[in-house]
Amino acid sequence: MAEATKKTADSAGKDLPAAVPVKRTGLVQFLREVYREGYEKVTWPSWRETRLTTIAVFAMVVLMMAFFFLVDLVLSTGESWILRAAG
Repeated sequence: MAEATKKTADSAGKDLPAAVPVKRTGLVQFLREVYREGYEKVTWPSWRETRLTTIAVFAMVVLMMAFFFLVDLVLSTGESWILRAAG
């Protein structure tokens, strides 16, 4: 029990209380806590928010695809011109 009252020092040299050991519980209690944390504590987005976010992600993917396609096209055209001029 003396270990629980031991103090440690942080990087600034301040004394901090030692971490309190967590009491272990059974599997059923663990699953109850997981359920509570996942479904009661978390604020889930509405279906509308989910749909709008999904549309925004797909729109950004299409924009980035078009951007990189154009960059690749410009670079490959430039490379072709340089190789033709050098050849």
